[in-house]
Amino acid sequence: MNQNKEPNPPILIVGMARSGTTLVSHIFGSTKNVHIEIEPHALWKTGNFKYLSDVEFDITDEIVSRIRSKFTKDLNGKTLIEKSPINSLRPEMVHAVFPDAKIIYVDRDPVRCIYSNYIRSVHKDSFKLSLILKKYFVYTGSHDLSGAISDRKLFQQLAVADLPDFVRYTIRMFSLRRKGLLPFGPKLKNFVNIVKTKGLLAYHVDVYMASMKCKEIYKDLYGDNFKVFKMEEIMNDPEQTKSLLRFVNIPFTEDLVKNIYSSFDTKRVTESIKSNAIDNEIIALLQSQFFIEH
Repeated sequence: MNQNKEPNPPILIVGMARSGTTLVSHIFGSTKNVHIEIEPHALWKTGNFKYLSDVEFDITDEIVSRIRSKFTKDLNGKTLIEKSPINSLRPEMVHAVFPDAKIIYVDRDPVRCIYSNYIRSVHKDSFKLSLILKKYFVYTGSHDLSGAISDRKLFQQLAVADLPDFVRYTIRMFSLRRKGLLPFGPKLKNFVNIVKTKGLLAYHVDVYMASMKCKEIYKDLYGDNFKVFKMEEIMNDPEQTKSLLRFVNIPFTEDLVKNIYSSFDTKRVTESIKSNAIDNEIIALLQSQFFIEH
C-alpha cells in the first residue's frame, strides 16, 4: 500500500489573522486520523522569498510541486489539515497547490478582528524572536494538538535553493520591525508605504478589505467545497462544530462535541467580543471604504 497517498481531500482553514483559525485547528485536534500543519509560512513562501509582501508570488509547476509534495509526504493515511493566515490573501496560489481541497473560511466581527491585529502590531509581534522560536523550533502549544500537529521545523520547510533569498528576506523584515514599520499578519504590496502614510490601524482595515475580496475569489474557485463559519457562532453554539465536521466528512459523537465545546476558554470568549475605545475609529475607516453600514 502507498502510505503517502492522501486518504481524503486536504482541509484548509482560511481566514484573516486573529479571525479564529486557531480555534478551528484545535477542534480538529480533538478528532482522529488527522495531520495538522499550523502556519507553515516558510513552506508557502517557497520560491517567493524575493517578495516581502504575501500578495506577490510566482506560480510555476516547480513551485506548486515542491509545496504540495512536502505537505503530502508521510501522511500515513491521515487527512491533511492546514491553516495559514497569509493564505487569506493568496487564493490563486492555494488553488494551484490544492485544487481538490475543502476550504473552511473563518469570519469574525470585522471591528474585533481589525482591533486584535492592530494591538499585535503595536506590540511588534510580527517577527518577534520569542514567537519565531515557539513557532518554528520548539512548539509549546496546548495539549489538545499533541499527536496531531506537525513537528515540521523551519529548515524542514525551506528548500536549499531558497536559502539566499530567505536570509535577505529575514534581514529586511527584522530591520522593518526595529523601525516600527512591520505590521502583524499578512503583508500587502507596498505595506511599508501604507503604514507610513496611513498608519497601522488604517493598514489593518485595508488588509481586511483585501481579505474579503479574496474570500469571494475562494468561493468562485472552490464552489461547493467552500464554506464560511463565524468564530462567534462556533464559540457559542455546539451545532456549528457539528456542521463544520460534517462539511469535511469527519465523524464525531455527541460526547466529542461536548468535550470540544467545554474546552473553550470562556474568559477568552468574553474578551473576544469586548468593545474598545477605538472601535468608532475602525467603524469610520470601514464606512469610508463602503464596506459596512451602521
